[in-house]
Amino acid sequence: MLRTSLLALTLGLPALAAQGPRNGPPPPLPGNVVVIVTDDTGVDLIGAYETYFVSQGRAPGTPANTPAIDNLMAARGILFTEGWVAPMCSPTRARILTGQFGYRNGVGAVIKENDTSGYDNPGLQTSRVLIPKVLRGAPVPYTSAAVGKWHIVDAAQLVLEPQHPLGTPVGSWFDRYAGSIYNLRNAAPGAGLNAYVSWIKTYASLLDPNGPSPCASGFPPCDVMNIAPPAIRYATVDTTEDALAMIATLPEPFFLLVAYNAVHAPAHDIPAGLPSASCSGYTANPSPCNPGAGATFDQRIRCAMEELDNQIGRLLCVIDETDTTVMLIGDNGTDPDATLPPHDQAPSKGTIYEGGVRVPFLIRSPLQAPGTAGRVSRALVNGSDIYATVMDIAGVSGSLARTPDSISMVPYLTGFTGSVRKINYTENFYPNFRPDPVTNQPPAGWIAHRHVQALRLDRYKLVRKTERDHGFTQITVTEQMFDLDKGGVPDPVTGAATPDWFEQNDLLLSGQPLSLRAQRALNVMRLKLDTLYPTLVQ
Repeated sequence: MLRTSLLALTLGLPALAAQGPRNGPPPPLPGNVVVIVTDDTGVDLIGAYETYFVSQGRAPGTPANTPAIDNLMAARGILFTEGWVAPMCSPTRARILTGQFGYRNGVGAVIKENDTSGYDNPGLQTSRVLIPKVLRGAPVPYTSAAVGKWHIVDAAQLVLEPQHPLGTPVGSWFDRYAGSIYNLRNAAPGAGLNAYVSWIKTYASLLDPNGPSPCASGFPPCDVMNIAPPAIRYATVDTTEDALAMIATLPEPFFLLVAYNAVHAPAHDIPAGLPSASCSGYTANPSPCNPGAGATFDQRIRCAMEELDNQIGRLLCVIDETDTTVMLIGDNGTDPDATLPPHDQAPSKGTIYEGGVRVPFLIRSPLQAPGTAGRVSRALVNGSDIYATVMDIAGVSGSLARTPDSISMVPYLTGFTGSVRKINYTENFYPNFRPDPVTNQPPAGWIAHRHVQALRLDRYKLVRKTERDHGFTQITVTEQMFDLDKGGVPDPVTGAATPDWFEQNDLLLSGQPLSLRAQRALNVMRLKLDTLYPTLVQ
């Protein structure tokens, strides 16, 4: 089931021979690492994923036009089809940076700038260890910067820690940060401008230590009203401009997090006059993408995706492929209102189903062995695995180089065609908590309202929902089980088993006894959940 195929075959590129793990000494360390995070971007929006899944028999969908991701990442790197993250933004971002699932780092739900629920829903605690902190202890110490969307700090915390992306003490996390500290906040509400052209940009530090300060008070931290024109203040372009500046000025080796707000709502018309770039093997989309008067939400989101691809293309065209690894990942699935057939709106962003947690996940690296360019891997991978992968690339060893939830993906770069990870896991819970810095356990008195979990074993997936009623007097547990590879409607002509592409066949509700293989898988998955990931709802 977890065999590797080639994107080259579906894109009409020359076939490449599959390889096993490389023998002999490892290649020289490649140095820089850039992690690109996109927002509300499921696999249904990306051309390379559409090409692959349709080649496997799935009905055609409606992706955006994404030549940069298709040609500069998928065709040159490795495309993972089974990449999981959390179903919502904040938990995925915390997972990537800590290498820990939410039940360890405390972030299982979206953090709101103005939370009116009455419940304490804290952000990521600065006691957590993040990638850039560990990279300072690499054999060659790394510098670091983050640009774009942050969204892992709560409002009360931000008052006490106004430079939250830099950690406590300041500089223990990232060296530099500027971007939208939450989702885009409109700088001029009521003025008829959408938040992509009128937004509040937070500077936790100067991006250029030797340049002028954007802060009226003189020095960061500060908030700046970022209103277009000029066109480079359009949020997607602004993040790219900052990323390009970091690539040009950060001392090497560096770790750079580029977190876009796109394609998160609001849906909007793309401004004219945005910069673009083309390079060898890639031609940028014409800009802007204009769906026309009366365009629907889903059409505008696809135009936002096309422009996001343009801006990612600008980055990829300048990144040196000989010394920089690039990873691209979505933070959760596509917005339900932007989800089009054959994909189902219900199991999309915010849910634990594939439409909510399966996202674009691609790697391009100078570590790649010959024959790996354009490969499609069905290995189980997780957003938490970025942590261990970066540590391997940087040559970091010791206790902080690994977490229990993070597994390095470097073997796939060097030719391994199986799946290092044997099970995959994801979750969401509410509210967040402040974990004990030693045990990672929730504090005394904390009560989980819900904990929704999913575990993947080979072709099978178990979904478990543990929820407390509003009166906190009763706990309800429900389960669903899916055969993702062979649980769909049989082929009407041949009768052959087909994938359950959209989790429409719950094996536990079918009324039919499970096969011996499925029953064994269910037993193992239940045991794994009970022992490795026990519910937080007690």
